[in-house]
Amino acid sequence: MSSSEEDRFLKGPKKKPYLPKYRKDWERDQNFKNWLTNSKKGLHYFHCNFCFDDYLGGLSAVRKHSLSTKHKQNAASVSTRIDKLPQVLNLKDNQSKTKEAELRISMFITEHNIPFRTADHLVALIKSISPESEVVQNIKCNRTKSTMIVNNVIGKYAFENLVSRMKTNYFSILIDESTDKSSVKHLAIIVRLMAKDQFSVKDEFGALQQICNATAQGVFEAILNFFNNNNIPYKKNLIGFASDGANVMFGSKHSVKTLLEQEVPGIFMMKCVCHSLALCASYAAEKLPNTVEDMVRDIYTYMKYSFKRQSEYKEFQVFVDTKPHKLLQMCQTRWLSLHSCVKRILEQYDALKLYFQSENLIDNKAAHIFKSISNPFTKLYLYFLDFVLPILTNLNIAFQAENPQIHNIYSKVATAYKTLLECYVKPNYLNSTDLPQVQYRNPAYYLATEDIYLEGKCTAVLSVENNFSKTDITQFVEKCLCFYIECCHQLYKRFPLNSKHMNTLKLMSFLDPKNIKNTRTIAPAAVQFEHKLNLDLNNLDVEWRQLKNQYDLDFTLDLLKFWKTVSELKTNDGNEVYPLINKLVTYMLILPHSSACVERLFSSINLNKTKLRNQLSTETLTGILYSKSLTNSGNSCYNFDITKEMILKHNNDMYV
Repeated sequence: MSSSEEDRFLKGPKKKPYLPKYRKDWERDQNFKNWLTNSKKGLHYFHCNFCFDDYLGGLSAVRKHSLSTKHKQNAASVSTRIDKLPQVLNLKDNQSKTKEAELRISMFITEHNIPFRTADHLVALIKSISPESEVVQNIKCNRTKSTMIVNNVIGKYAFENLVSRMKTNYFSILIDESTDKSSVKHLAIIVRLMAKDQFSVKDEFGALQQICNATAQGVFEAILNFFNNNNIPYKKNLIGFASDGANVMFGSKHSVKTLLEQEVPGIFMMKCVCHSLALCASYAAEKLPNTVEDMVRDIYTYMKYSFKRQSEYKEFQVFVDTKPHKLLQMCQTRWLSLHSCVKRILEQYDALKLYFQSENLIDNKAAHIFKSISNPFTKLYLYFLDFVLPILTNLNIAFQAENPQIHNIYSKVATAYKTLLECYVKPNYLNSTDLPQVQYRNPAYYLATEDIYLEGKCTAVLSVENNFSKTDITQFVEKCLCFYIECCHQLYKRFPLNSKHMNTLKLMSFLDPKNIKNTRTIAPAAVQFEHKLNLDLNNLDVEWRQLKNQYDLDFTLDLLKFWKTVSELKTNDGNEVYPLINKLVTYMLILPHSSACVERLFSSINLNKTKLRNQLSTETLTGILYSKSLTNSGNSCYNFDITKEMILKHNNDMYV
C-alpha cells in the first residue's frame, strides 16, 4: 500500500463544501435591499438587479460582491437614471399642461369673437402676471399658432367627432346660403342628430362651403361633395332636409328638394316654419296703409344718427314720465322686429307726439312724421298690430327652439289659423265646418262690419271717441279685415291643412306623452317610414298598446325625458321592451321643423367676419365655428373638456 493510499484510508472520504441557501431576510439589509433578490438558477444562488447576473454563495459572497468594482459602477449608473426619472416625468407633465393652456387661450379667442392678433399681447400679458409659473412661461401661442390650433386641433377634433357620428347614426341637414362682408357666398350646412348618451337632439355645425354657383344644381353638388369627401353614407343615414322656401331650395320642378328626393328616396322634406310664418305676417301687413309702417321706419331713421335729437327726446320722455328706452329698427329680414317696434312706439307714443310737435316747423321730415302720428287712426292700427302680430310671432319663437317641435306644427298652426278666422268668420259656420274646408275668402260667411273683432283697445277707443266719421271707421275695419283674410290665405297656402304632408305632421302628435292615452294606433304615422326603418306595423301596434297601459310610466313628463325613460326599459334578458317604438321615435325626433339655427350660424359668422376682419378665410371661419360647437353645451373656454386626441393633435403637423 502506498503512502498516499494509506493517508486516504486513515483520513476517510473527503467532505463536500457547505453551501448556504439564499435567505429572504438578507433583502432587509439597508446595503442590499435595492439590488439583492433570489436567483432562478437555484437555492444556493443570489441575483443582483444592478449587474443583471447570478452568483453562487451565502451572505459573505453577497458582501464581497457589493464591494466589487463592477457592482459599484453599475450601482452608480442606476442611481443616475433613477434621479433623472422624476425630471423626465415632470417635463412631460409640464408640456401637457402648456398645451392645455394654449388650447384654452385659443378657445377664449374663438368663443369671444376676438381677432387672432390679440393672442400676441394676451400671451405676453399672462406671462407678465405670473412670472413664477413654469407652465405659463412656456406658453407660445401667438396669432399664427392660435389660428392653427383652432383650425387643425380643436376644430379638426370637433369635425372628426361629428363625421364619425354621421357615419353610424341617422341625421337631417338644414341649409341656407348667404353672402358675407367681403362678398363671398357661402353655403352653410347644419346637421341635426341624436346624442344617444343624453337622449337629446342637437343642431351641430356641419360645413361652410364657398359656392360660385348658387343654383339648385350647384347647391346640390356642394352637399354631395361634403358627404362623399368624408365617406358619409348619406343614402342610408340622411333622413330629413329643411331650408327656406326659395325656389332654388323648394321649387316643384327643379330644386335642391327635387334633386335630393331623386338621390335619397323617402327623405323627409320641411320648409322652414319660421320663414313661412314671417312671410305670412309680412304679406298681411301690406294690406294696412303704408303710412303706418313708413312712420315706424321714419321715426327710427330720424333719431338714429343725431345725438342732439336723442338728447332732446330724453327730455320729453322725462316730461311725460315714459321709460327711457331707445327706439327700435324695423328690419325685413328680422322676423320679430315689426312687433317689437310697434310695442316700443306705443310705449313712447305720447313723448314722440310732443317731440315731433316741437320739431314740426323746423324740419320737413319731422313735419311728415308729426302728421302721421297725429292721425288718431295711426294709433288704432298700432293697437291692432300689437294684438294680431303675437299670434304669429309667438308661434315663430316656439319653432325657433332646438328641441323637437315636429309633433306640434299641425296643432299650433291650426290653432293660430282658427284664432284668426274667429275674428271675422261667423261662429256657426266656423264651428260646423272642418277647419281645412272653411271658405275663409267667401264674404257670405263674414261677420257684420260692427261685429268684426279688432282687439280690446281699438274697440274701446272707437266706442268712446265721437269725432270719427262712420266712413273712416268702416275704412279702418275693412283694412283690418283685409289683414285677417290675407294672413289666413298665406297660412293656408304655406300650411295646407288637408295636404298629405300636413296630415303626416298631424299624426306625429303621439310623440307628446300627454297624447299617448288618446292615440289608438301609430301605424298611420309610421307607414311613411315603414321601409326605411324595416318596421312590422302589427308588432309596432302591439308594442304601442302595451305602452299605453304601462302603469309605472309618468305620462306628464317632458317629451325627451319620457322617451328616454321608455328607451331605458329592459326585459329580464337585457333587451329593449319597446324596440320598434324606440326606433320610430328616435327617427322622428331627428326630423327638422325649421332652419332658424342656420340663421343663428350666419349671425355668428357676421360677429367674426367684420369690416375690420374682412380677410378672414373660409377655412379659418370653419375652424372657428367647429370650435364654438364645443362650447354650445354649457361649457366655456375655461372648462371645456380637453381630450387626449386634442393633445396628440397639438404638434408640428398642425402647421401642414
